[in-house]
Amino acid sequence: MVENVANDAGDGSISSSYQRQTVLNLYNSGISADIISLQLDMGKEEVDKIIETANTEEERKKISIRQASDTPSLGSFYLDAVVDLDSAIKMAQSRVWKALKVAPEFNISFKETQNVLEKFAKSKVTLVILHIDLVGSTRLSMTLPVDRLATIIQAFTQEMSLMIAAYGGYVLKYVGDAILAFFVVGDNYDLYLPCINAVYCARSMIKVMRQGINPILNQ
Repeated sequence: MVENVANDAGDGSISSSYQRQTVLNLYNSGISADIISLQLDMGKEEVDKIIETANTEEERKKISIRQASDTPSLGSFYLDAVVDLDSAIKMAQSRVWKALKVAPEFNISFKETQNVLEKFAKSKVTLVILHIDLVGSTRLSMTLPVDRLATIIQAFTQEMSLMIAAYGGYVLKYVGDAILAFFVVGDNYDLYLPCINAVYCARSMIKVMRQGINPILNQ
């Protein structure tokens, strides 16, 4: 008996959600609330309430996105001209050398990423995505001891994460030896700056790998 009541309640919730979405679909297609009320055999007040609630939620989302986009961030500027790549390469060499000879350290925080994502919660946003992967990791896993491979991957992810931050991006997550990063698009939906920062970030990553990290790993 209890199971039947629970199932009925669940079905009612699904039916209510489906009805709400149907009302919104009809309204967004240009059909008036009066006609929707007649078509779905619903009270006009109930239809109006669904539409009003949806409009309120949409406005709240827009405000949330606007506030998040208006928050000053490095990604709002063209950053390639101010990133000191030579210093970044030297510092990467120092950290990688230390990781290989002493002990690896991973000091990347997800706090800023969490703060940005919380502002966009339950909202649709446009982001520029950058995917970074360690080339030849499968071959390395077959030829290197596990502890040395882990150190290399850790050093790689740390250096790439620092470069992402330098160009105003955020690390979304780590997937094995790969990194998924994103760059926020402003409220005016101007893709130029986040795209150009992502592209130059990728170019700088390649230079750091070729000129900074690879020479040390090849020794």
